Amino acid sequence: ARVVEPFETKGGAAGERMRRIIALHERVLAALDGDGRHPLPAAKELREYGAVLFETLFPGAVRRLWDEARAGAKGALEVVFTPGLDWIADKPWELAYDASRRRFLADDAVLVRGVFGAPPFVAPAPGRGPLHVLVALAEPRDAAPVTARQEAAAIRTALAPLVKSGHARLEILTSTTPGHLHRRLSAGRVDVLHFVGHGAFDEKEKTGALFLVDARGRSLAVDTDRVLRLLAGRGLKLVVLNACETGRGGRTDFLRGVAPALLAGGVPAVLANQYKVLDSSATAFARHLYWALAKGHSLGEAAREARVAVSYAKGAEPMDWAVPVLYARDTSLVFRRPARTPDPSDLAVRESR
Repeated sequence: ARVVEPFETKGGAAGERMRRIIALHERVLAALDGDGRHPLPAAKELREYGAVLFETLFPGAVRRLWDEARAGAKGALEVVFTPGLDWIADKPWELAYDASRRRFLADDAVLVRGVFGAPPFVAPAPGRGPLHVLVALAEPRDAAPVTARQEAAAIRTALAPLVKSGHARLEILTSTTPGHLHRRLSAGRVDVLHFVGHGAFDEKEKTGALFLVDARGRSLAVDTDRVLRLLAGRGLKLVVLNACETGRGGRTDFLRGVAPALLAGGVPAVLANQYKVLDSSATAFARHLYWALAKGHSLGEAAREARVAVSYAKGAEPMDWAVPVLYARDTSLVFRRPARTPDPSDLAVRESR
């Protein structure tokens, strides 16, 4: 079935919805910047805000088609959101909330961001052998501290049983300079690149950037074009960016954001943050994501279940589960053939002991 509905942004109820969407988005950005005057929204307010997002995203016939699809679905549906306006793409649609079902959209579907102009993609067959995860840490001594080594240690602990059983291979690159990353990616196969560090979007220059480390251990901004040159064509299946604002584009050129630019440049999938997120929440997300991928789950399934894991993670903010943004050309991509591996809940029990 195919339906077409106007995506209204001005006038009447539609204009009022957009004003509310923009206002809370700006408030969240202000709160995360630490201005002290704007608290992050609590759970109730997030549901109210999410209802406005949902009504905007599913107008008229689109909502009826969604309801029919949801009623007949045997599993999670996929909703691909590919906006042509950067100021629409910039909003946190992952928080959309269906008030009639009392469920967030991410509970019933895999919400994935698309990018206009992304090249055609043929999913490769699931690979054999261990899932190879390269964790690249960047902790410049002249930047705000990040708990990169703690996150790497948590990922190492989480994947230890899979590494021991031969289902995963974990490699950690510390003090990552552009040269170090280039040499490693050009040397051999890596399935997943997991970057931990700082990221930013420069509204004046209209470009995103990752901050790596120079020869003296100081911050080195690597803009979107150079990041793409480093990562594209390396055989990577997924790039995970645990860095602030890597999921954002710009007000006038959304493709200049790091994550959407990587997708448009040929990387099959990118997970990035649209807001700053607690390190513990980011670690919980990554831990469950890699467990699921190594066990043979599809990318979409793994990302969806990782959100669930963040929603009950100790100390997580009410909105942390919605901070990761998935950009992908095919969420049915399976990295490894399904195999019997230890269950994440078993690991959780062992860790608690």
